[in-house]
Amino acid sequence: METQRLLFRTHEPQDEPDFISMHTDPEVRRYVGGRAWPLEKARTRFREEYLGWPKETYGLWATILKEEKKYIGCCGLRAGDKKGEAHLGYYLAQPYWGRGFASEASLAFIGVAFTRLRLVRLLADVEKGNDASEHILQKFGFKYISREEIPASGRVINLYELTRSKWEKKSP
Repeated sequence: METQRLLFRTHEPQDEPDFISMHTDPEVRRYVGGRAWPLEKARTRFREEYLGWPKETYGLWATILKEEKKYIGCCGLRAGDKKGEAHLGYYLAQPYWGRGFASEASLAFIGVAFTRLRLVRLLADVEKGNDASEHILQKFGFKYISREEIPASGRVINLYELTRSKWEKKSP
């Protein structure tokens, strides 16, 4: 799948250095667990959980900036707990923040969720304080539905929802 500027594909061996760089960056990991991964964890996770994946619709796809043929992160859908729903997710390397890539990727996967998969609803969770991600979700019509506090870490996760019926009313 691709958009004007992005290509989404399975993770390949040449993506490993950029994947590791992204997940060992404290700023990237700040809103997705709080801590940068140690080098060995990032390497192991890439090789065991990302390399060669995803193979079908669900999963976080390697996100390639077409112009530079460069891995800039991973984006996609995770199957939901209930039939007819999925979770939207994305991670982008810090040099690519603020350039509209997260919005472009989100729009692409919202389209997959509602037009190709015909899902009923799409969910997204955002750590409190991640204003940029909350702005992206709100721009596409996601509504805040709940929050979860994680006492052990002090994290607060806000859950957002977009229904297919709301998306279809909003789309041209």
